[in-house]
Amino acid sequence: MKRLCRIAACALMMLVMLCAMLAGNSLINGSAQTAAKKRESITAEQMADWIAPDAGTLDYYGIGEFSTSLPVLYINTKGQQIKKESNIPGYIALLDADGSEQSVYSVPNAIYRAEIKYRGASSYNNFDKKQYRIKFLKQDSDGEKAVPLAGMGADSEWVLNGPYLDKTLMRNKLCYDLARELDGWAPDSRFVELFEDGKYQGVYLAVEPVSNGESRLRLSKFGLLSGECAYVVNRDRIDTDGQELETYGKRLGHTNNALYLLYPSAKNVTREQLEYIINDISAFEKALYSDSFRDADTGYAAYIDVDNWVDYFIINEFAMNYDAGNLSTYAYKELTGKLRLAVWDFNNAFDNYQWYSLDETGFRTVSNSWMDRLCQDRSFIDKVAARYRSLRQSTLSDEHIHRLLASYQEELGGAIERNFKVWAFSFSENLLTGTANGRSRDIRSYEEAVTQLAGTIEKRLAYLDDNIELLYEYCED
Repeated sequence: MKRLCRIAACALMMLVMLCAMLAGNSLINGSAQTAAKKRESITAEQMADWIAPDAGTLDYYGIGEFSTSLPVLYINTKGQQIKKESNIPGYIALLDADGSEQSVYSVPNAIYRAEIKYRGASSYNNFDKKQYRIKFLKQDSDGEKAVPLAGMGADSEWVLNGPYLDKTLMRNKLCYDLARELDGWAPDSRFVELFEDGKYQGVYLAVEPVSNGESRLRLSKFGLLSGECAYVVNRDRIDTDGQELETYGKRLGHTNNALYLLYPSAKNVTREQLEYIINDISAFEKALYSDSFRDADTGYAAYIDVDNWVDYFIINEFAMNYDAGNLSTYAYKELTGKLRLAVWDFNNAFDNYQWYSLDETGFRTVSNSWMDRLCQDRSFIDKVAARYRSLRQSTLSDEHIHRLLASYQEELGGAIERNFKVWAFSFSENLLTGTANGRSRDIRSYEEAVTQLAGTIEKRLAYLDDNIELLYEYCED
């Protein structure tokens, strides 16, 4: 009897194992079928708009056919020259990351109509590796199509940042991710690999631009009859094509460069809204540069989200971001809300400024637009010092930053070597000039670049730990 029970138990166990195997195969087949189904949704007509990687170019750079765990973008310009001044129509195919290594010759998950242009100022003029701004379009019209690029929140407009001066490929990614842990909105971003007309372009960072949308700033899309509305502005180099705002600070010489309206767009903004935005920013600037600027009710604090501005100041000072406040500076305001800042562009961060070296001491933004006056207020510096000390135990701790850098390096994997087979490690002699205490900032390997970045961050934080209170020297008594 016992023997019969044992036989029955073994038979039952074998039956369970067989069912598990069948279920596993069903799951595997189901996953494969799902992936195939996603690709089957691309029509033969659409496939004609995908340009597969050019084997000759890959062989020329010593890369050959490869697989990657990163998302891959394939730009098809239809034989047109990409311009900075205007968009060209084309196609963009996407190979989504699925947690495994995929051949770059795999059939894409989706192919979209798109508008494509170059972007950037100094990067466009000085660097061979170009930056892109892309906009996805609907298949049957010129309407915009929201696409969840590389797993980020769906939107139609994206920036493809190609790190060239930054040989670690990490500066923007690091600062954006740190800023997303602070007060206010900051761009989401993903590492991707890029092909243009079949030619490998290396590693890029797909980034959310500072813009309104359900997955972005989420500002109100309606305004009041008085003209009061939500808005987004940015301070940058003078550009005659932009909608420049002549505010109080500009007229009296308190601010540098030009302030441009981004949202509402130039074609959608009403005369009343434009007048409201100019007057609203001017009211803030009048309060900021007035004798009573410290007053909690009538000074600058009545117009801005002070905690957000404190975090913006800290992340840019930590990064030694020379441009913050004067260039690539974005401000946004919700209807009935207060003015907030959004971070952007850390290509020059951590002693990576093109024309000369910056050491880890001193402060970078204290003389820039708006910040110069804020730093004259002791209560603002009180908040900066206290917040910095707090962040050193969390977001800006040595351990957290080292973990992020290590995770980026692991995520990039073999893409690092592929990128530098195309773009190399060294610069032409007119790029990244200047040395720091006799040390050349040029590098000969990726490991050297990462070590250099980590060392600069360590020294910068050590300086701020010992000297953050020196900011009080900028205060008016």
